[in-house]
Amino acid sequence: VEIDMLARLWEFEPSTIGFNQCDTVILTVTSEDVTHGISIPDYGVNEVLNPGETVTIEFLADQAGEFPFACSVSCGSGHGSMDGTLIVS
Repeated sequence: VEIDMLARLWEFEPSTIGFNQCDTVILTVTSEDVTHGISIPDYGVNEVLNPGETVTIEFLADQAGEFPFACSVSCGSGHGSMDGTLIVS
């Protein structure tokens, strides 16, 4: 499963992503404005997203459930609300 994602003040787009358990997931994440990060603790992901750059993240969705992700680099006053959910069914 390949998913393109944007990071920008103060949101991820899309903020909810769904796929099936046992899928290999490839997230292609681009920061549109300032340095952000993406952390998906349940899948061991923590990447820095520099402005204008694209980062590719690959992992196996080996756990079913709902898993939070969030910006892991302080990016301003809305940083605390920059989050989302992975839904693995």
